[in-house]
Amino acid sequence: MLLVEGLRKTYRDKGRVVEAVKGISFSAKEGEVFALLGPNGAGKSTTIKSILGLVIPDEGRIKVGGIDVLKHRKRALRMMSAVLEGNRNVHWRMTVIENMKYFGAIRGLSGRFLKSRIRNLIDRFGLSEHVKKLAGQLSRGYQQKLAVAISLLPDTPVLLLDEPTLGLDVESSREMRKIIRDIASEGKLVLLSSHDMNLVEAVSDRVMIINKGKVVAMDKTENLKEMFRRRAYKIVLEKKPTPSLLEKLKSFAKISENGEKVTLDVEFESSSSIYDLFEILKEERVPIKSIESEDIDFEEVFIKIVRGERS
Repeated sequence: MLLVEGLRKTYRDKGRVVEAVKGISFSAKEGEVFALLGPNGAGKSTTIKSILGLVIPDEGRIKVGGIDVLKHRKRALRMMSAVLEGNRNVHWRMTVIENMKYFGAIRGLSGRFLKSRIRNLIDRFGLSEHVKKLAGQLSRGYQQKLAVAISLLPDTPVLLLDEPTLGLDVESSREMRKIIRDIASEGKLVLLSSHDMNLVEAVSDRVMIINKGKVVAMDKTENLKEMFRRRAYKIVLEKKPTPSLLEKLKSFAKISENGEKVTLDVEFESSSSIYDLFEILKEERVPIKSIESEDIDFEEVFIKIVRGERS
């Protein structure tokens, strides 16, 4: 559905040449949520704008549904819709229904098809009670819902969402997660760009991370997490160990004390290493109150990859 090959783009900034994108290549298919991540200045925005035909790359090829974006931009754009953070996705002084009609007409929609799409999307996004409200009077959550609903009007096979949960409260963010997964389940490709790592972890099928204009990681979301999977545990002891035992434990764990309660935060390269710790506790007959396994979250994965770390 989406193919990017050898994408390169340079800019001139105050007399110097800046390589924003250095040969990025990837492909994404229908029915998946493909997350495009990167720190500020990584080349992410340039890549997104190139896909949408807003930036002309120096080198490379971009195809959407087999259509070359650079050679047949108008045809390719008919295959895509986008909600871009910081752009005018809705008009604040228009009502919800006026926004739907206006942006639908811009995409060349009219008649019964447009009326049907508007009706269906208003119901789907829970906007029925707000159709006559000005968009500027809606909460941030409903504004984002309206923007995504507008992007779905032309029923394009590719949808690009840039920071869809920015500024949303917890409940609205959860609703947006479900919306994104539902869109992908309909067979659409959702190209997601976000700094919300909880969102990325919850909805994405695959992730590409770029840094300094290059792809530094690309795989299934779970595979990237597995790459840095920690064998980490939080062990709470029932009584305070002797000073000599505490010294021994310091080589294994980060120790925190709260009165008689002692907590060991430990991380091992192999799961078998934990038994060495247990042997020491067994020798001293120190009872263990609880053991909890701790998992890595995707924010940690992202940071480690950008820093060039590998487990």
